[in-house]
Amino acid sequence: MSTCCAKPPREPTTGALLKIALAGNPNSGKTTIFNALTGMRQHVGNYPGVTVEKKTGRCRLSNGWADVIDLPGTYSLISRSPDELVAMEVLRGLRSDTPPPDVVVAVVDASNLQRNLYLLSQLVELGRPMVIALNMMDIAARHGVYASPEALEREIGVPVAPIVGHRREGIDELKTAIERARVAPMPQWQLPQAMQEEITVVGGGLGILLAHPEGISRSPLPESRHRADPRTPERYRAIAERLIVGDRAADLSDIAAHEPVASLLNSAMNRMQALGIDPMQADIEAHYRWIETVTRRSEANVDELAAMGTPAPDVLAQQPAISPGRSRNWTERIDSIFVHKFWGLIVFAAIMGSLFVALFWAAKPIMEAMGEAVKWLGGVSTSRLPEGPIKALLNDGIFAGVGAVIVFIPQIALLFMFLAILEDSGYLARAAFLMDRLLSKVGLHGKSFIPLLSSFACAIPGILATRTIDDRKDRLATILVAPFMSCSARLPVYTLLIGTFFASSGALAQAGIMLGLYVTGIAAAAGTAWVFKRSLLKGRPAAFIMEMPTYKLPQASQVGRHVWVNTKEFIVRAGTTIFCLSVLLWVLAYYPRLPAGDVGKYATHSQLDAAQVGHSFAGKLGRAMEPVIRPLGYDWKMGVGLVGAFAAREVFVSTLGIIYSVGEGNDHVTDLSAAMRADRVNGHAVWSPLVAISLLVWFVLAFQCMSTFVVVRRETRSWRWPIFMLIYMNTLAYVVSLAVFQVGSWILRA
Repeated sequence: MSTCCAKPPREPTTGALLKIALAGNPNSGKTTIFNALTGMRQHVGNYPGVTVEKKTGRCRLSNGWADVIDLPGTYSLISRSPDELVAMEVLRGLRSDTPPPDVVVAVVDASNLQRNLYLLSQLVELGRPMVIALNMMDIAARHGVYASPEALEREIGVPVAPIVGHRREGIDELKTAIERARVAPMPQWQLPQAMQEEITVVGGGLGILLAHPEGISRSPLPESRHRADPRTPERYRAIAERLIVGDRAADLSDIAAHEPVASLLNSAMNRMQALGIDPMQADIEAHYRWIETVTRRSEANVDELAAMGTPAPDVLAQQPAISPGRSRNWTERIDSIFVHKFWGLIVFAAIMGSLFVALFWAAKPIMEAMGEAVKWLGGVSTSRLPEGPIKALLNDGIFAGVGAVIVFIPQIALLFMFLAILEDSGYLARAAFLMDRLLSKVGLHGKSFIPLLSSFACAIPGILATRTIDDRKDRLATILVAPFMSCSARLPVYTLLIGTFFASSGALAQAGIMLGLYVTGIAAAAGTAWVFKRSLLKGRPAAFIMEMPTYKLPQASQVGRHVWVNTKEFIVRAGTTIFCLSVLLWVLAYYPRLPAGDVGKYATHSQLDAAQVGHSFAGKLGRAMEPVIRPLGYDWKMGVGLVGAFAAREVFVSTLGIIYSVGEGNDHVTDLSAAMRADRVNGHAVWSPLVAISLLVWFVLAFQCMSTFVVVRRETRSWRWPIFMLIYMNTLAYVVSLAVFQVGSWILRA
């Protein structure tokens, strides 16, 4: 195992460390290599000014420590989406908040060499020291293809390390390669002769002008932008070529803006136009001619190796002998079902249905054990305390409030595990392709599927994931409907209500109800998107193009890391946000106390408890809301829960736990489900299955998360859109919940 994964006794804090950037196509295994290099020494945040995730870590090399940054996946350095823009800016050294990389590690998928070499050809043009991490050697071998690291190193001119990232094979060799990284020689692109002459003329002019920047600009170009970029005639030609083909990255735009450079470019463009040469098309064709040459000289299949009498490399010997044709047939056979316009939907529904059954069946014993543990811990912690506010706070506020949410951790961990397995196996891309057929009918882009699916875990990363959508209107439409996806914060509410009022129906029926809630959210998202794309955000979605990753067994360590990181975030939130809100809600439900003279007016203890809660600040707030929410079937206790849910949806559960615990006046944490079923007013049950359904519909459709509100404001850079979402989603939730309860009541009376 790589020594990079063992936690060191001490890490340096100096900023003078080697800066390494990992760059590669999506699905190339870049993040797996990043995890193998950095282990647990990782930090995740956002780049200042944008919502693109910034993942950095620290890795130990033989000659010291290095800072590693995992750049967003991109197919090209000619940026379109925010993700691609950030990757390009970091690689070119254009971000003031991120140092330019000393070494670029180009992660290349050995099983899809030709596709990955286009980005590599652009990385070569940057003129930075580089190494190639030739990843997925095992998958290439299963496809009957061998990508020779030695041949690729000869062709590109930089060190190449063969990697099997998910098994951490080759990581030590990659670290050794990083220490001997070097600048790749510029390829000789096969461009039209006239275009080459113009590049030579413009490059020569740039050599003179940029060597004396004070002659063309009052302030020279920042030195950091050209770090590790030696100013040679070859590099000036590379800059000239990028300018001529229309690459207007920030640093190139600065150069092209100067009058002498602009004059050179205009003259060159006019001459090529007169000759009928399209510089960008010619450049792309030249790059792909070079790619075809490199691929032909670097790849061989198993049969070719055998015919040449060349021994099969170890990586091929370790894999089952599968010819390229047979491999393609297996992929086609699987995809003929998984992406079929009918059977694919059946498979997708079966997968989602299996999840919801597992959420009730597999997690139920663990949840029950955790619930008993919370009740036991609450009783033990408060058994020796005298009666009074302190004991009530611990018992009714903290253990009843936070504990009511903590018990749902097994279900939330299962949900995150499910999503991680889908992504790591390669099925997620197929589901996106499948959903594009449906999304396009309501005006959404196929790329909207990944953000919408991510929103099932949490709307915040789902909304942030819309940065991969190029068109602003498509991106905004996805943001406006993403909160309809039932996030993990709704899961405690769903489970509480379904488990309390539909437990007798069995796990399969409960799973069906849960699936129906998710389908309702999807239908609401589709319907509103259809309206928005024909009114506020009118326009046709662009064509959807997505590379299908190779099918593979999910990596246990990757899945485990994903589950741990996301579940830990939920636990931290329960230990901070929900804890603080539980204390606040307990104070509102406990104070003010009934006057001593009024205590004797109540015949039973339960009447006294109900009067005490009703007399509290929370009771008064709920009573004030009750006329508005009563038509939906809700009483004042539910109203207080809905107010708390605007901070975080799962707070609804902790709020009910506190209100019912405060009202019980006992010495142990109340069983919330039992308390809800036993709640009576004038002999009539406060809760019923119909009330539960109305509440479930409310939570599916309502916009109740302040964190999401803030993220939408930051993403759209306007208060108008989050306020619009708050109004239209909650209005829709109210109207539909009202219809459900009133129509349901009419049917029950009939």
